[in-house]
Amino acid sequence: MEDYKYCPMCGSRLEWDFIEERDRQVCKSCGWINYLNPTPVVSCLVKNGKGELLLIRRGIEPCKGSWALPGGFIELNESLQEAGSRELREETGLSGKAGHLVGMEMQESRMYGTILTIGVEFAIESEDVSAGDDAAEARFFPGEELPEIPFSSQRKLVEEFLKSR
Repeated sequence: MEDYKYCPMCGSRLEWDFIEERDRQVCKSCGWINYLNPTPVVSCLVKNGKGELLLIRRGIEPCKGSWALPGGFIELNESLQEAGSRELREETGLSGKAGHLVGMEMQESRMYGTILTIGVEFAIESEDVSAGDDAAEARFFPGEELPEIPFSSQRKLVEEFLKSR
C-alpha cells in the first residue's frame, strides 16, 4: 500500500533496490526489507437445505449496499477456520463448521492493497439468519437468482462452489 520513508527497525532512511527480482524498499543500515504481502481474508460459502447460497448485504465500505459472501479479515493467531466461523456468526448469526477449501483468488483493493481471498465451505445447523456486525441484511438466494457481487474474487469462488457441489 503506502511506502515507508524510514526503517521501522532502526529509523534509517529507506532506499529502493532490486532484490529477489523485484523493486523493494530496503534499509542499508540494518538490512530490513519491506516485503509487501497480500492481506488474507476468508469468504464463507454456505448452502441451505434447498441448495440456496447465503449472502450478506454489506453495511460498510467497500461496496456498501452490495451483496457479498459473509467473511472478513483473518486476525493474528486465528486459524482460517476460526476466522470463518467468527465472521459467519458475526454477520449472519449462524454457527458453522468449516469444510472443504473451495479455492483462493487474488484481488486488488483501493482500501487494503492486494487481498488473498480464501473460500471455505461451511455447514450450518440452523438456517435462521439475522444480519449483524457490518452486514445490513443476510439471506439465502437460489443459484439462478444471485444478485451482482462486486468482488471478482468472490464471484470466481461462487462460480466454482456452485458448479462443483
